[in-house]
Amino acid sequence: MVGSVGHRPADALVRHVGRLSGREPSVRRVVCRHDEAVAEHAALRRLLNLHGCDSHPRTTRRTAQRLVERSLNRAPLVLAVDDAQWCDEGTIRWIDGLMHGSAGAPLTVLLSLTDDIPAVSAPAFEALVARDTCTVAGGPPLWRPAVRGVALAPPAPAPSGTARPADAPAPGTAGSLGSQENRLLRIVRAAVLLRSTDPDVVSQLAGLPRQMTGRLLGTALDRGLLPRIDPVRGAPAELDRLMASLPDAEREQLRAQGAEILNDAARPARQVAELLLGLRTLDRPWMRTVLREAAVAAFREQPATAVSFLRRLHEAVPNDLTVRAELAAALTDIDPADALLHLDEVLARCDDPEVRAFASGARKLTALMTHRLPDRPEALGALLRDLPHPSSSLSCGGPADDLALSARALRTALTGTDIGAAVADAQRVLRTDRPRAAWAAVAASRVLALSDDTGAALAHLDRVAEYSLRREEDWALGHAGANRALLLLESGRTDEAAEAALAATRLAEAQGGAAGNPLAWTALALTSVARADITGAAAALRRLDGLDLGDSVWEHHLRLTAGAFVERALGRPAEALRLLEACGADLDAAGIGNPLFTTWWLHSAELHMSLGLPGPARERAEHGRQLAERWPTARSTGLSLLALGTVATGTDRVDLLTESVRVLRDSSDQHARVLAEIRLGKALLRRGDDKAARGRLHAARGTAVRCGMTAVAGQARAALAAAGGRPASVTLTKAERPVAEMAVAGASNRSIADTLCLTVRTVEYHLTSVYRKLGVTGRAGLAQRLAASTGHGSSPPGEEH
Repeated sequence: MVGSVGHRPADALVRHVGRLSGREPSVRRVVCRHDEAVAEHAALRRLLNLHGCDSHPRTTRRTAQRLVERSLNRAPLVLAVDDAQWCDEGTIRWIDGLMHGSAGAPLTVLLSLTDDIPAVSAPAFEALVARDTCTVAGGPPLWRPAVRGVALAPPAPAPSGTARPADAPAPGTAGSLGSQENRLLRIVRAAVLLRSTDPDVVSQLAGLPRQMTGRLLGTALDRGLLPRIDPVRGAPAELDRLMASLPDAEREQLRAQGAEILNDAARPARQVAELLLGLRTLDRPWMRTVLREAAVAAFREQPATAVSFLRRLHEAVPNDLTVRAELAAALTDIDPADALLHLDEVLARCDDPEVRAFASGARKLTALMTHRLPDRPEALGALLRDLPHPSSSLSCGGPADDLALSARALRTALTGTDIGAAVADAQRVLRTDRPRAAWAAVAASRVLALSDDTGAALAHLDRVAEYSLRREEDWALGHAGANRALLLLESGRTDEAAEAALAATRLAEAQGGAAGNPLAWTALALTSVARADITGAAAALRRLDGLDLGDSVWEHHLRLTAGAFVERALGRPAEALRLLEACGADLDAAGIGNPLFTTWWLHSAELHMSLGLPGPARERAEHGRQLAERWPTARSTGLSLLALGTVATGTDRVDLLTESVRVLRDSSDQHARVLAEIRLGKALLRRGDDKAARGRLHAARGTAVRCGMTAVAGQARAALAAAGGRPASVTLTKAERPVAEMAVAGASNRSIADTLCLTVRTVEYHLTSVYRKLGVTGRAGLAQRLAASTGHGSSPPGEEH
């Protein structure tokens, strides 16, 4: 019975059964314990004293059934299970079966619940209560209204003419302790609502004396009814359901009362605001003030929370354009498209010069982020001229100063005119620790990457990603992730680049598709090309079909470059060359002169040579040399030497490519360095220096395999075969070899894990390592490469440990 205290209802029922049957009933009683709720048949063993028998569940059930049958042959039997909310699942199911199979027997089962416990442990309890053989009796509604009484198997019929005693409950019931709500429940409900166990505030909402509230809070905590409550995160979800069981009007009243209590107690604005979010009306001025204060406090570290407060405030005061501007600022890195809608409305309706200036600067930034404003050098220059002064008293602030610095740094870097000034501006942006739009930090990181400081750029992008993840800023996280994937690819960390690109595309999908972050799909295409997955690369680029990216410098030109790589891999060099030339022409028209932005000129020179057009090839190589002189870094110089060596002949080719390899060692561009090694190896081979050629090609292949650059590793292997070199054997560890062999045999990862007693994650790790060593992207090419690398599958000597 819900609300039962002590054993009085059970005692009354026992007396009633005895009077009805005319015989003294046998009583078996157990009090369930919380720590036994998950131990099968724990309550049953103590109920029937089965501790000494076989612990097998089936044996336990059979022994219990025999004991009950023997007991029923002697006298009526009452099985009383107190605190049944902690009864284990196995015992409940056994009782269910016993009641079903004992119709007509002098058996009564009493399952009583304590009224200050919210829910039963065993799901089977509710199914048992729903049986026709059971009666639910008495008790106020609790957290799960469907479970609020005692499950009773009907007692044996009384002998004819036997009267029911006055103090006994009606057959099939156990009486009620009244409908007044339990004090402990009121305390728990108040604590959950207020997200506090402070007796001073809980007592006010519960309407009980402070001293009594303190004792009851201790009782609730000791019994596990009220886990420790985090003032920020609140109570666990199962406790929050306590409020959901209340009628809407009562819940609204409690929230309003709780918010006022916390506000009067000078609790943090966020605690009060959390309660205000659930109110249908904010009819008192202090409520709106608290919401705004909570939004300001949350904006720096938890903008998503600030958005929830500002949205509710905007609903309450839709004509307050300052609130709308602040909502747009909080949305900037979460949903820039939504932020843009609010900013447009502010600019259309607002007359306040300060608010308009703030909204104007924020709109330009948001338009850049959503590709509504071109980010070509000329457009960035116009943006710099139009930006308002960054100072503003608007509480959520604005990143206009960071936007100005990052836009200027990016414009300088794209034009390729002053590497020192561009880097200085970028570093100023990245040194600040105040809240900023992720676009500014990512743009500054791009500038560092273009200056050949890829390590620092990656570190800053990692910081932006971590910051955005913590702040739940999905757009910013995807934007940083796409750029991070491109830099990881350049650094030779191909597998990491692919993972970063995939993660960025998933975030973009969740936000509506490719339009929100088209760079993510371009990055995925480029990493797929590097891994020789041309089908995947083409599929990624198709996601961008229909998008007009002409004014988006990075998205447009990198898409053209990626498309050229796909066409070349598909055996269509003329179409690849067309895309590269279109990329170069558009870059020149836009005033973009940075040789590292896209290296279209390098790939164009190579394709012209492959098509027997040395004249245009030399023009493209010379163009790259001139750009590199204006933007001198190890990478730009090394790539220029690579292009010049590609179009040169004889000794000049070997000398230029040798110097390219040397210079690129000081650059982070592992991909370009491997290409230089391969072309140098081929040049040495043409000159007749086979030994030196094979050394270069082996080095190129090793680096490519280690970095996961499957496509380039294939070029190195082909060049080695042409040089007459025996393919190098690949050494697999003792852990990797059986995994690889089972994968070749067609076993799934799960099957491999079960057979070798490994986790699936470990199998995936070993397979990734094997793929990288063998230069394949998956199971399709594994069999041939595994046999070729080890002499038809035999273990090579000197196997790694």
